[in-house]
Amino acid sequence: HSLTGVTPAMLLSCAPALLAFSAGRSAGCGTAAGSLVEVSPTLAIGVCEEGILRVVRAPSDAKAALLARESLMVDPTFPSTAPRYTVTREGPATTVMTTSTLKATIDMASEHITFYDVASGTKLTADFAHRFVPTTDPALGNASSYVLSQSWQLAPDEGLYGGGQYQNGYVGFEGMPIEMVQYNTEAVVPFFASTRGYGILWDNNAWSHLNPPEGAPLHFSKSPSGALVASFTPTVSGDHAVFADLCAGFGCGSIKGGVLSLRVVDSSSGAVRRVQEWDRLANLPDSISGKARGLRAGVRYELQLVGTTSAEKVFVVPPSKSTTIRSKLGKLIDYYFAFAGPAAPSPLDGAISGYRNITGAAHLYGRWAYGFWQCKEHYKSQAELLAAATRFREERIPLDAIVQDWLYWGSLGWGPQWDPASYPDPAALVAQLREAHHLKLMVSVWSKFDRKTSFHKAMAADGLLLNGSNYYDAWSSAARERFYSFSKAAHFAIGVESLWLDATEPENFPNRDQRCAGPSGSGNADFNSYSLQTTRAIADGLRRDFGDSQGRRVFSLTRSAFAGQQRTGATLWSGDISGAWDALRRQVAASLNYAASGMPYWSEDIGGFFRPDGQHTDRGYAALLTRWFQFGVFTPIFRVHGTNGNTELWEFGAQTQRHIVQSAIRLRYRLLPYIYSGFHRVAAEGYTMQRALAFDFPESARARTTADAFMFGPALLVAPLVSNATSRSVHLPPTPGAWRGFYDGQPYAAGDVTASPAIDEVALYARAGSLVLLGPDLQHADEKPADPLEVRVYDGADASFTLYEDDGVSAADATGGASSGSATIRIAWDDAAETLTVGARAGSFPGMLAARTLHLVRVAPGRGVGVAPAATPDRVVAYSGAKLVVSLRTKRVR
Repeated sequence: HSLTGVTPAMLLSCAPALLAFSAGRSAGCGTAAGSLVEVSPTLAIGVCEEGILRVVRAPSDAKAALLARESLMVDPTFPSTAPRYTVTREGPATTVMTTSTLKATIDMASEHITFYDVASGTKLTADFAHRFVPTTDPALGNASSYVLSQSWQLAPDEGLYGGGQYQNGYVGFEGMPIEMVQYNTEAVVPFFASTRGYGILWDNNAWSHLNPPEGAPLHFSKSPSGALVASFTPTVSGDHAVFADLCAGFGCGSIKGGVLSLRVVDSSSGAVRRVQEWDRLANLPDSISGKARGLRAGVRYELQLVGTTSAEKVFVVPPSKSTTIRSKLGKLIDYYFAFAGPAAPSPLDGAISGYRNITGAAHLYGRWAYGFWQCKEHYKSQAELLAAATRFREERIPLDAIVQDWLYWGSLGWGPQWDPASYPDPAALVAQLREAHHLKLMVSVWSKFDRKTSFHKAMAADGLLLNGSNYYDAWSSAARERFYSFSKAAHFAIGVESLWLDATEPENFPNRDQRCAGPSGSGNADFNSYSLQTTRAIADGLRRDFGDSQGRRVFSLTRSAFAGQQRTGATLWSGDISGAWDALRRQVAASLNYAASGMPYWSEDIGGFFRPDGQHTDRGYAALLTRWFQFGVFTPIFRVHGTNGNTELWEFGAQTQRHIVQSAIRLRYRLLPYIYSGFHRVAAEGYTMQRALAFDFPESARARTTADAFMFGPALLVAPLVSNATSRSVHLPPTPGAWRGFYDGQPYAAGDVTASPAIDEVALYARAGSLVLLGPDLQHADEKPADPLEVRVYDGADASFTLYEDDGVSAADATGGASSGSATIRIAWDDAAETLTVGARAGSFPGMLAARTLHLVRVAPGRGVGVAPAATPDRVVAYSGAKLVVSLRTKRVR
């Protein structure tokens, strides 16, 4: 619809018809007949779903720009519905667009848009201050383009999360500058979720910034101590962001041993606020942010900077009532506004469900993928890898996957090929791992090839490499097909389950200032999307060629990410991090912001990749490794990795092995019914399992800024120990009823508590009114069914949990389940009646456990606690699929 000539009283009632588009590219919201409103020549709005609008601005002819644009991040099948909406003109100054969920009012003079919740009438936010600044693109011979920016208002108590994975150690990026560029340990996902329930997806592939600092940087002088010092005086009170831009381009960060200290000193009191303390960790990013909290207007402060890298520019940014995204290149501003309304489980869940609708669902992995992964740098031969697998089984350390890192190609050259001297029969290796040890094999593959290999020569001959480099052009469909075909022959054809796609930023940026085969033709304009295209290459090939095996539930591990990558079956790992306490702390925050970006699958190198000398005998490192494993239990993918020695647990001594197996690996496997059911919700509902506290407690100011504790699913609050201290403070947010300790069953009121977990325990709390399901001890995820199933009831409020089960391998269907069928059992606790209802089973699948035993435990001090199965459940009942109502009024076994 065009609003040209529309009178103030005119009402447009629109029900767009959907058109068919090629599955190879996104048709995009607003391209179907009747779904586009042309507000003016410079503003067009697409109505995607009841709660999703697409806003496109251009210097001219925004409608044509929208219709012509190809998006990489948007799911090719989106949108799949035809929402009804109305457009009205309220006088000459205002246009109103309304769906059943969302209302947008457009000021026709400024073209600013204000978004409202239809149900409550609450204002969500408003956009303003968009800019198009002319620039040129060197990749296209200095062709004309624009630096694009768009701003939105923020409420005073609003938290903003997402944007990807960053190593700054903070959660919540409202008012904080972030450089959004791919880097080893940092990954870009330009989606942001607000505690007010809306999300913004910025559909631009270029190098971008969140909240780019304005004005002049600080002027530094050298102090007698050698530190660089700059003074500043805030004009407003509150938390101030500090942004250190360490270089104008790329690569000035240190791979190992970088130091950067940013401290703000109060000139009147001498109080020191530590903004950043990057102490000899690997891969210092090219820029980093932090916050100086509680600064006072009119007080002079001194910013002290000490580092091995001299900062290019440092800015102090005052509190802001807005947020801005700016991209270095683009022809149009293109963003999606998503709001689910009050039906969402939480405001952030609602925003993220919108993101997944736009960019694609994250499917459920095979059950094995939620077990433990063993990895190191690197197994040197087929015999060594098999010996490790054998010993894991002999030591009875639960395990589901083992990984072959790089250099398996030996002297043949960098590429997906097995050196026959070290791997004489890789097919037999895969078969033996699978049949004798019940293990899956993942193999490392890079996007580059040694120039002497047949892979490089074939790619070069057909012009499928980037700029004559040794990296392939992932934006080319022909190059993606060729890239996949190499691993099809070397890996998938012999039964390798999955690939570890390394250095997918791509490392050293061979796309910079170069042409590529992407939608824009520019390696600059499509800069951040390389990883999305590489994971797509593998997913597309596997789903087509191995639909009854590896392609049923594709899994890939990758070092970079971009919006939409979840639909390719890819998990991000946080890159080459250091084996140090502060690196562990930063991974907690990084994982939480990444999950809040709508990306549900994340992993890390437990123990750090760069490990200290003497790691196997260093008691301090043993404590770090144990605590790191205890954090890893509650991350989506549970994987160890590292260099400078073997990573197998027996290398660290019997005591450390026992602590890690008992407190981490055993707990992970006992929790599999809870974990697998939760990740089914991820696929079916757009849920998030690893949840910053802002998900469930958005009204708590403390929860909104907590970076070192989180919820894992609906029941468990995890507070990992992230320093070499033996205790830590834990903030338990307000919740109906009380919290209970997982290891002691004691009630804890909301507020601050001190946790002092033993070395074989985790600071772990269950929320009142929750159910935790635990299965039997396992050696691998599919060793046996979850029988008996222990149900721990945390009373104090009503609770429910739905157990989801399938065969663990069949291809996912449209609802997130398995194509061969699935079964669900809803379990509910009535706190007033003190009864547990086990609902009738819904659904079935081949091999389903028809009858099982339930161990029901009402948790109390010393009862139903810890990792081990409850010795004396309150009730032991037989369940065969029919509804049961069980009283738990007493603690006697019946």
